[in-house]
Amino acid sequence: MASIELRDISFRHGSRTVLDQVSLHVPDGRTLAIVGPPGAGKSLLLAVLVGLQEPTSGDVLIDDVVVTNESPRARDLSMLFDDYALHPHLDVYDNLAFSSTLRRGHDKIELDERIEDVASFLALDGVLDERPDSLEDALKQRVATGRALVREARAYLLDEPFAAQSERLRTHVRSVVLQWQTDHGRTTILTTSSVDEALSSADRVVVLHQGFVHQVGTPRELYEKPADMFVAGYLGTPPMNLIPGFPGPTGIETPVGTLSIDAALRSRLTGRDVVVVGVRPEHLFESATVPEGGFGITAAVDDVEWRGRSQFAYLGYDIDPGVESVLSEVEDLVEFDLFQSFVSAEMPSESTITMGSTLSIVAAREHVHVFDPVSGENLT
Repeated sequence: MASIELRDISFRHGSRTVLDQVSLHVPDGRTLAIVGPPGAGKSLLLAVLVGLQEPTSGDVLIDDVVVTNESPRARDLSMLFDDYALHPHLDVYDNLAFSSTLRRGHDKIELDERIEDVASFLALDGVLDERPDSLEDALKQRVATGRALVREARAYLLDEPFAAQSERLRTHVRSVVLQWQTDHGRTTILTTSSVDEALSSADRVVVLHQGFVHQVGTPRELYEKPADMFVAGYLGTPPMNLIPGFPGPTGIETPVGTLSIDAALRSRLTGRDVVVVGVRPEHLFESATVPEGGFGITAAVDDVEWRGRSQFAYLGYDIDPGVESVLSEVEDLVEFDLFQSFVSAEMPSESTITMGSTLSIVAAREHVHVFDPVSGENLT
């Protein structure tokens, strides 16, 4: 296998910058997930890496050797395309074998054994004699995935490899594919629009949006210590509550409560009239006593959703029209809906919460974030 590195990769289409100084490193044998909304630049980044698109600037390195000007064949990377690119005149078996047989020197017996193994864990055994036109999309995608896995390559690039799978099968298919890659010590980069999939699939995760990297880290680092407001609002289901606040002499005043601040945070708030306070729904718990340095919220319950193991209480609040205008401009800038006029709190299923009642909930200081609404920077 091989290590993969991108150094300051930029790609411009006319006057538009589609990729903006993207730098990534994937050590030999590790798995990296690239997650972001549709149009973030994920597929283009893989196309640059495999050699199908030439970057405007920057370098691609494989095993510390610059290959930016090398052909796709010379790079020896196996890629799964999001459009599958299956050969309609070949049956499933020959499609699985196709990429491997293009390269000279392959061992026919070993290849047949790999095809048998991959077809087995992808549940393709019964369709090996079928042609792609007779298959549903989920099977076509598994055939394309299998073709990429059967081939021996320096690294593997998988573009939305599980998107066509049913909700029931998607987790299983992902598990067996990634286990195969791990067992064979393969360097793997996959893209996905599913946050949950990214966080459960890889050693490290890249959050990509509008062509630039917002943050790279382990799944836990991204979830618990988001670098900016987009990462905070994008990761998590339901997403982090992002509440406008106003720094004052006693803390940050929000429409639903006050956040105490220490001297260090106070100094970082100098010159800021408005900030955004962030807290995840699962970090809020019912209490009339606010922990030292914590965030206390008291508001009326607008709605309750019971979900079996837990229930969600939604506490509405009013936003000043001027502040709402600023927040709308921020959403337009990042091309993503970040804000809502309610706080979502995950409560135990046995809690007796009713619509119209007043609820007091709190979060410990370590679970509360403060963001600059313009730059998005996490000030905590």
